[in-house]
Amino acid sequence: MNRTIDLRNASYAGGTATAGRAVSPRAFWQSPDPQSIVFITCVNNQAQYEICLRHIDALTVPSGYTVEKISVFGASSMAEGYQQAMEASTALYKIYLHQDVYLVHRGFLSELLSLFKTYPRLGMVGVEGATRLPPSVLYSVNNALNCYGRHWTYRRPGGLWSLLGPANRRRLHFNRFRSFVGDYLPAVVVDGFFMATQYDMPWTSPLGGFELYDKVRAAEFIRAGLEVGIARQQMTWVLHWGPAEEPTPEQHERRQRDLQQKAATFRRLFGPFVGVPARTLYEQHQGAGDDRAANAARERLGVLVVARSGPGILRGLRALLPQCEALREVESQVVVVDVTPEAKAHEAIRIEFPRMTVIASSATRGVAHAFNEGLRHLGFLTYVLVMQDDVEVSPGTLARMLDDLRRRTSAAGVVAALRNPNGTASSQRMSIVELLPQRAQRPRRLTFVGTDCALIRGDVFFDVGLYDERFSHHADLDWSVRAKRKGYRFVYLPEATAVHHRSRQDGPSAASPGPAPETVWLVYKHAGRRWAVLLYWAQRIRASWWAFRWRHDSAALRQINEERTQMESLYRKFCEENRRPQLL
Repeated sequence: MNRTIDLRNASYAGGTATAGRAVSPRAFWQSPDPQSIVFITCVNNQAQYEICLRHIDALTVPSGYTVEKISVFGASSMAEGYQQAMEASTALYKIYLHQDVYLVHRGFLSELLSLFKTYPRLGMVGVEGATRLPPSVLYSVNNALNCYGRHWTYRRPGGLWSLLGPANRRRLHFNRFRSFVGDYLPAVVVDGFFMATQYDMPWTSPLGGFELYDKVRAAEFIRAGLEVGIARQQMTWVLHWGPAEEPTPEQHERRQRDLQQKAATFRRLFGPFVGVPARTLYEQHQGAGDDRAANAARERLGVLVVARSGPGILRGLRALLPQCEALREVESQVVVVDVTPEAKAHEAIRIEFPRMTVIASSATRGVAHAFNEGLRHLGFLTYVLVMQDDVEVSPGTLARMLDDLRRRTSAAGVVAALRNPNGTASSQRMSIVELLPQRAQRPRRLTFVGTDCALIRGDVFFDVGLYDERFSHHADLDWSVRAKRKGYRFVYLPEATAVHHRSRQDGPSAASPGPAPETVWLVYKHAGRRWAVLLYWAQRIRASWWAFRWRHDSAALRQINEERTQMESLYRKFCEENRRPQLL
């Protein structure tokens, strides 16, 4: 659906844009139209905008989502145009882009939605930006060590090519700054030619016009306690074509004077944002948008259990619920996400615990998706206990974990000690990089936080994000890496015990920490493309060995061949991430 807002005959006072519908970050899961995406563009060149629309129409839209386009004509400033369009749309996800920006990666919407769904604190995403603003305020001027991201651009080459004079024509270039690992990089600013948001905040225009509005917007998001991120693109998302005609020297000089004046105004209004690293700014403003302060006196505990073994979950619930009811000073809520075939656990729980909240989820979407569904239902409470259905908490365990987490104010969470059904200590992973599981006898710091029985502060999930649903075996490992990079600390608590009725796995994958494609993807995400390619070839050799060893087992060979196919698909993505785009 295409809509047009014409402001050419409308009056606008200037200064601060009209207040819009502000959505609290904590109300993210209840925002209107969560299945809708809108593209918003301020237009003064219809020909360029038509090309932009062709690329939007060619995008692959995820199943269940709708897309609309809003064009704004006659805006006196970028903030005015974007504010009017934001108020006209009820879509949760809004993408603000220039009329000369062409979305050349057709599958980018799925990547963008995955970012927003996984990271609740991530308010705005761009494809290029900086982790520190230089004194000039222009993020790419004398700031090479702090600039990240990439995009395609159509421009004249610089350097020696400039000596060609009129023969120095515009060409398609791959504009690339420094690379990084992870799904996104927290930044101080992202370039305004592409900005995507999952929260609505009023657009303000203290500088006026069409310059440096992106710096103001980023500062407002950071002040609200949200993050501004540069997306790590699997394939380059956008091509920035630039103006239809080259500016004259007089126009270029006039623009530079305007930029200098606006930069001086920005330094006066947003002085604390200039020259300060992104990490410092986020530490200063973390929690600024928390609307739970009024309810801070009452602690709330959310218990999330994922049911995968059917009626076997009843054993764990019988041990858990009395402990929840014994917590007099804490309001508790238990949610079970049922991923068993045909929701078998749902019926058993309904009979014995009729007031229990049970959410049916598809087993094909993975355990990470099930945990995320439960977390979205609970919201960000004071504490969240994540558990598997084959874990039975021992008497007094929940109270010990709560007391210890209250006492350790610097800890982000505590992890219970697992025991075998015969009472012996169970091997337990405690570090992100660990050759052998351990059996610790005293409290110690952890870097790996599993989902067997862990009590975590709710704010940590808001900041670190939810589980990455692209993983089925490594979701907890991926989450632990992200939490460690954020600086969070976790504690192993041997006094709090839980019995783990684990099942044994047979077959070729039993000797490995997880499927090979997931391992390759995990390395690509957190170590980079080069290490992922090296691991890919190592896994190819490993797969050949497993195929020889299990050559008489048709089921094992089928599993190995499926892993090979998935790894080859990932490898092709690694090789094509900087492929030259094709214009429509």
